[in-house]
Amino acid sequence: MRARHVIGAIAAISVAALLSACGGGSDSAVTEDAARVALPAMVLQPGEIPAGLQPLGNEFSTNAETISGIGLGPTLEQLEKWGRVLGYKSEFQTAAPPSITSVAALSTSVSVYKSATGATDSLTDREEKARSVDWQQSHSDLEEFQQTEPARELPVDQALWLRFTGYQELRPGVRNLVIDDQIAFRVGEAWGFLGVISTAAEGETDRDILLPEVEVLVRTQIEHMRNALASAFSE
Repeated sequence: MRARHVIGAIAAISVAALLSACGGGSDSAVTEDAARVALPAMVLQPGEIPAGLQPLGNEFSTNAETISGIGLGPTLEQLEKWGRVLGYKSEFQTAAPPSITSVAALSTSVSVYKSATGATDSLTDREEKARSVDWQQSHSDLEEFQQTEPARELPVDQALWLRFTGYQELRPGVRNLVIDDQIAFRVGEAWGFLGVISTAAEGETDRDILLPEVEVLVRTQIEHMRNALASAFSE
């Protein structure tokens, strides 16, 4: 499986077109300097990443860098109108497709805004664009493609969870179920994204497999975001 290729597509589509409740609140004490300190603690940490994944790297993203090379995403004018301050992401990937059911690649990221209103508007824009994307075309290497929205009660202000599944020949003569989870979620002035690509063991056909495990990862990042917002950006 071209895990890095797929996870790169996740990052591009999510930042450009992905990702609902109303937001509110006044401007907080969010500055770029404070964000550079706080954001790395708002994503999943190395010790929380599923076993077998190796780090691919991490990086901050300014507004100008976010729109660079992405034609489907928001404009610089929109990002500035929404009050986006800074983003941060970390990516992980396995060295080879595992033979057991497990996570093969993961991207964890967060963007922080000057207000909850701006974060709401930004994520709502992503959600609207996500619903217009032909996801089957972007997953053309998956046979028997299916798209669902898992109904999970997450402790957030706003969320969209998309799950894409299908079969792919990961080894000669062996066809495995591949699961691509893309989850965007807002907590106050920040919204996070988690992209998780999993592969199932040979013969596995349950398309809901690993949902509880992915939810644990999402809830862990939500807790990090909530804690950082309370400590780093409170007035």
